[in-house]
Amino acid sequence: TAVMFHSRLDVHLGGMAPKQDNRFTPLQPFTGNWPPLSANRCADSEAVMAAFREAWNLILALDYKPIFQTGRVALSACPPDPAISAAIRATAQAALVVSENIASLRHDLLGRIFHTVLHTARYDGSFYTTTPAATLLSALAIAEDMCDWDDQAAVARLRITDPACGTGTLLMAAAERIKDINPRLRDNPDLAAILIERVLSGYDINLTATHMAATTLGLLSPTTQFQKMKIWRTLLGVDEEGMARLGALEFLDDKPMLLPWPNGTAKATQVNGDAAAAMAEPSDVVLMNPPFTRDSLRHDQFSAEEERKLKDREKELFTGKPTDLAGNSGAFLYLAEHLCKSDAGTVATVLPLIGATAKSGLEIRRYLAGKFHIDTIVTSHDPERIYFSENTSIGEMLLVCRRWGKRRGEKPPTRVVNLARNPATPDAALNVYQAIGDGTVESRGYGVVLEWPEHRIAAGDWGGVQFLSPYLCEGFARLKAGEVLPSISLGDIAAVGPEGRRVRDAFSRSAMPGPEGMAALWEHKTDVTQSMEAKPDSHIIPKPPKSHLAGNYWNQRSRMLLPGRLFLVTTRMLAVRLDNPGLGSAWTPCRIGSLGDSVEMEKALCLYLNSSIGILATLGGRSNRKPTYPRFSIDDMRNFPVPDFAAIGGAVVSRLAAAYDRYATAVLLPLPQMNDCPARQGLDAAVIDALGLDAEEVGSIRRQLAMEPSVTGKRYVGFGG
Repeated sequence: TAVMFHSRLDVHLGGMAPKQDNRFTPLQPFTGNWPPLSANRCADSEAVMAAFREAWNLILALDYKPIFQTGRVALSACPPDPAISAAIRATAQAALVVSENIASLRHDLLGRIFHTVLHTARYDGSFYTTTPAATLLSALAIAEDMCDWDDQAAVARLRITDPACGTGTLLMAAAERIKDINPRLRDNPDLAAILIERVLSGYDINLTATHMAATTLGLLSPTTQFQKMKIWRTLLGVDEEGMARLGALEFLDDKPMLLPWPNGTAKATQVNGDAAAAMAEPSDVVLMNPPFTRDSLRHDQFSAEEERKLKDREKELFTGKPTDLAGNSGAFLYLAEHLCKSDAGTVATVLPLIGATAKSGLEIRRYLAGKFHIDTIVTSHDPERIYFSENTSIGEMLLVCRRWGKRRGEKPPTRVVNLARNPATPDAALNVYQAIGDGTVESRGYGVVLEWPEHRIAAGDWGGVQFLSPYLCEGFARLKAGEVLPSISLGDIAAVGPEGRRVRDAFSRSAMPGPEGMAALWEHKTDVTQSMEAKPDSHIIPKPPKSHLAGNYWNQRSRMLLPGRLFLVTTRMLAVRLDNPGLGSAWTPCRIGSLGDSVEMEKALCLYLNSSIGILATLGGRSNRKPTYPRFSIDDMRNFPVPDFAAIGGAVVSRLAAAYDRYATAVLLPLPQMNDCPARQGLDAAVIDALGLDAEEVGSIRRQLAMEPSVTGKRYVGFGG
């Protein structure tokens, strides 16, 4: 980073001789030789490390401590070894090549490296936003009519904030977006300074990340003084007075602690209260990829006492708020609304895809829908790249929310863009953005766009993200609403649980039957469990310290079992039935209540859940952490829409149970082959006949499920050439 910045400064340094020397406190008159040796000459020097150290020491007389002080410390730590010198020279020469093409690069250059080596990422949820995702999100967020882009004063009044800026990827993307809107601004040095000093602001808890963010933005205008930048480090931890601080989240209570860069920089001192709150000016755009860490890992880098204080502070800030701290991205969404202008602001963010579907995110979805128009949701149904951040394997989405005043009337539907191919370059991302704007997403093979009704969005139903196929998204919504057949939630007629991890906690597998004769279907091996009628694969015995707990769980055993997790590419069964009640590890008991004959009801439900419409009912309600490998919580299972047999009446249960008996031992092919599976077609025929469904509709559901990328594990190639 220092070499690249040095190279960018070289064209300016001759006219930038400092009058006062910033290396000293208090400041002293500068008396050294000027200008410093150029980056190219340093790289060619025989004593390459000494040359860079001396040049950077001179540059520090001007400013730029986050870059060059850090660079000098790094060089000073290197031993005087010829191999090290050769490596430094090679690195410097590579950096010089990159810096020659800096104008064509649209991202922070070393952010990927930083996030790769960042050892605290699993605790603080720091993930690097890919450059294509940053490009697409900023293009969607920063509208062409946001201001008069020819009016420099109007541009200067804009405020774009990233409260979890990391290495500055999204802020840099925002700057590039502004220059794309009006290309005449691209080479305007005054505009670059305005963007850095007035428009863009960022906060992060990591010192090195803020250094890199400042460097990234500084490359836009190398002569800008760093103390004028609005890049701040916020304290996550316990301060000297024993108070817990939650980084930028403290803006919710006007009590952030903003820390200075070390080594005497003039940038800032510790700031609290109203002065700090004023620095977080109401934003036209809040642009972010907030940290996402589950509760069991968050703050584990601290001592037990510090972690307790931080968790207590979270409860203090968010009790009674529409957030679920099982994962902390909801807290940042609540913060974003707080930072956003109340009249015409926009929130644009990268989020885990699970946030669109999980019960834990329901309240924040409703909250956002009440405060904003949910303008656009972008998801990736590209099995090769389901994410928009690097160093993660979970599905993600891009979300753009805009303020919607009462005078504007009813909110329009939400535009849901489900991508079949996740763009891999900034140019490809811009092509996708253009296709979204001109309505050519499908014809150009990028994916599909559907309009999700406002009444569903307001209720927290963001199910338009669940499938690439709009037909399946709409089909599940209609099924859930009882428009396909009278339906209720599985939890209304059955008790579900205990989940597999609890069974594993209380029982051990045994090679021999225990005295209690307990058995379980422990594993979900698709080469073994191939039909609805299943056999236990394990004897289980209570763990001695957990015998009472094991007894409670054993009393919840059932003949019918539901899968706790699925690998859809190989999965055959969405429900199975044992001859005798048991438990499961990869399976969860489902005990039928008092409606009718429980044996017949089990058989009827087991057949239904393995039919195409039952598979839609299951997958449409999945918590989509990984679309191809969904895990089902107890809440997910309880909410599966199933037929309301009491309302349908007649002998429907008996007819479905009789069909189960006919197909109980039939081998079902894996889901990608479901459209060619005679047994699955037989289950569909039985469901169509018993429930009076439309045969063509069920057939379409079966065909489209078999083509879904999350089911096949392959990119969809059915449109766009």
